[in-house]
Amino acid sequence: MTHSLHVASLHHYPLKSAQGISLAQAQMNPLGLEQDRRWVLIDDAGNFLSQRTCAAMGAIHVEAHEQTLIIRLNGQTHTAIANPQNLISAIVWGDQVNNCFAVQPEIDEWLSEELSVAVRLVYCPESAIRIVDERYAGHGHRTAFSDGFPLLVISQSSLDELGRQWGESIDFRRFRPNLIVGGECEPFAEDQWRSIQIGDAIFDLVKPCSRCVIPSLDPDIQIQTDGFLRFLAGQRRKDDGKVYLGQNAILRQAAATDTDHRLTNDRRSHAQSLAENLGLLHTKKEDCKQPFNLDPVIAPVLIVGQRVWVE
Repeated sequence: MTHSLHVASLHHYPLKSAQGISLAQAQMNPLGLEQDRRWVLIDDAGNFLSQRTCAAMGAIHVEAHEQTLIIRLNGQTHTAIANPQNLISAIVWGDQVNNCFAVQPEIDEWLSEELSVAVRLVYCPESAIRIVDERYAGHGHRTAFSDGFPLLVISQSSLDELGRQWGESIDFRRFRPNLIVGGECEPFAEDQWRSIQIGDAIFDLVKPCSRCVIPSLDPDIQIQTDGFLRFLAGQRRKDDGKVYLGQNAILRQAAATDTDHRLTNDRRSHAQSLAENLGLLHTKKEDCKQPFNLDPVIAPVLIVGQRVWVE
């Protein structure tokens, strides 16, 4: 058990694959960190777009206020308003998310022109159902338009060690974490963490995060950094051939602690993740057939500087 860790920083990404925002504090909600990946751009077929295929998305700056998104791109600023009377579906890694909200057509036209690809902007309300992969998370967990899980955790020690190996500091924005854990721990210690506790909230780390081309893109100019993908693969490629950094996490629905902060934890999900040789993050799941309980069991507020306990 490590006792000297803390929340070094918090980040959310209201529009999937656009620039993120650093936060002093943030509240969890039924879909993840507040406003995180609640908006997405989709193509004509309804599939999501990201910097994987549209690097220019990394130049989009946004500010989210409930169901309104202020968008800044190429010197222009526009405000998108989600319309609950205009329902639309979005597909994220094979998951069809129904009953999402579209925005004004002029917003879609402007973004399509600036990005040189036909897009539509979509908002995910809490009533839209997207179930997290139950092989890892168990039952009852949801997310919005994240790749697969509601929270991504990385340690500052891991980022520091990668920078040492690379030869210069590496911008954390390349990896798009929600929570960076600072303090004294070994580099890549999060690979072995099963759970973390922040205040009264306990998060289970259920699956390592597989990496794509996005970390190679300079977050300021959206151009690939020569050699970075090869470097990252050399440091973090695992036996299944994939490159991993950070852990995907879920908020535990029911939690308890004893007096010395040891976490009570069902460890099956983490063990299952490792036993399945890291598995596949993106799997197509059946639509939710039963009404889903939208009332969060716990909605903690995370604050930069808070103590983090790990197990």
